[in-house]
Amino acid sequence: MKFLSKLVVQIMAFNFGVITLCAAEKPLNVLFILTDDQTQNTVHQLGNQRISTPNLDRLAQNGMSFTHVFNQGSWSPAVCAPSRRMINTGRHLYSTGMGLEDDQNGKDASEFKMFGETFKDAGYETFMSGKWHLPLEIIERSFSTGKAIFDGGMSTLEEGGQWNAAFIDYNPSAKVKYTKYKAEKHTSEMIADVATDFLEKQVDSEKPFMMYVAFLAPHDPRQSPDEYVKRYLADTIDVPNNFAPEHPFNEGDHLIRDELLAPYPRTPEIIQKFIGEYYAMIEHTDAQIGRILDALEASGKADNTLVIFTSDHGLAVGKHGLLGKQNQYDHSIRAPFIIKGPMVPKNISIKGMFYINSVFPTAVEMAGLDIPTSVQAPSIASLVRGEKKQIFDSIYGSYKHFQRMLRTDDYKLIHYPEINKTQLFYLKSDPDEMHNLAGLPQHKKRIKAMFENLKDWQTIVNDPLELN
Repeated sequence: MKFLSKLVVQIMAFNFGVITLCAAEKPLNVLFILTDDQTQNTVHQLGNQRISTPNLDRLAQNGMSFTHVFNQGSWSPAVCAPSRRMINTGRHLYSTGMGLEDDQNGKDASEFKMFGETFKDAGYETFMSGKWHLPLEIIERSFSTGKAIFDGGMSTLEEGGQWNAAFIDYNPSAKVKYTKYKAEKHTSEMIADVATDFLEKQVDSEKPFMMYVAFLAPHDPRQSPDEYVKRYLADTIDVPNNFAPEHPFNEGDHLIRDELLAPYPRTPEIIQKFIGEYYAMIEHTDAQIGRILDALEASGKADNTLVIFTSDHGLAVGKHGLLGKQNQYDHSIRAPFIIKGPMVPKNISIKGMFYINSVFPTAVEMAGLDIPTSVQAPSIASLVRGEKKQIFDSIYGSYKHFQRMLRTDDYKLIHYPEINKTQLFYLKSDPDEMHNLAGLPQHKKRIKAMFENLKDWQTIVNDPLELN
């Protein structure tokens, strides 16, 4: 059974039995919202009682959320770069045709259909705003127009930080296609400004739209208005259960930029401050997401729009003695994932067990379009329809040549080839990944089986690293 946006759509009550059919005269619009560095446990509705995220909460209450959604890994210290390549191609980490250790199948990105391009070729008006971090050529293939595009990894303090970042507008019909300027306001507010402006112009339009809205937040520098910062002062923040002054061994990029944002040994006070600034930035971004959702409602298009929210990956922010995302612990590889639309059940949360790059085929299938043959990631429409509760039984992960990971519902194995070290965690009783069981003899067979599963995944994703 397939979602059809022009003739018939399914609206399900998610009791795995009741299905209602109704007519839909117009194609389904798509609003994709992406944040940067937002770990899974940062949405109030999904379990974090310390943070306030009323607009993500309303998305979750009126849609479906997934608790176990993963970034597949990175061949770069800038983990957000390969993540965006996977999102926009719908392909595996080493097969997007755009990367350092990439292109293992001998192809480049010109041979693959892109996320926005698929909708553009189907007659949609496609719009992009925010962090891109891919070649500009792909913007031209993917989007009809773009405003407040950030063509980089991060806006450093020297470059303007969050308050005066450099942006680009893209207008293919203008004499000069790209116009550069400084925002002179917070990046999240600037991105929300142009997104709401685009939606206001859709009120009288009969053409379907696809929006790609990618916030720079909550990536550092963690700057937000004082009113938000004051809500999360350091002494009001709990120290994470798995806080450590330093990671117990060199995990690979131990002295990378992210890890030098605070000195070793970490102290509880500096981590409380960092988490407070992180939460403040997320709540401020949530307010901007609320503005976009309000504009969608005001446009009259909300009832016929699929909204998908996620982040490119997670972040440690003091857990395991780490600050960044160059590791394979759950806090760094999992991201929130919420989907809302006319055929999506309300206020439902399930595990999911899929990768972030499934956003591309999911949006395409639910809009009634054909998924391009170049896409490798599966659509999660079957989860929305209630046919499955999760996509994969195991999840693969990697970071450069330093780390490989295999995760199931119950156990996680992390291997560090450069130092020949292995960790095994029993996630049912140790969700914070604090007790390494790899040295216990009763787990020897389990570790061997998980290594074999990991090698199978390496074949699937074209991973070039040979494990002994």
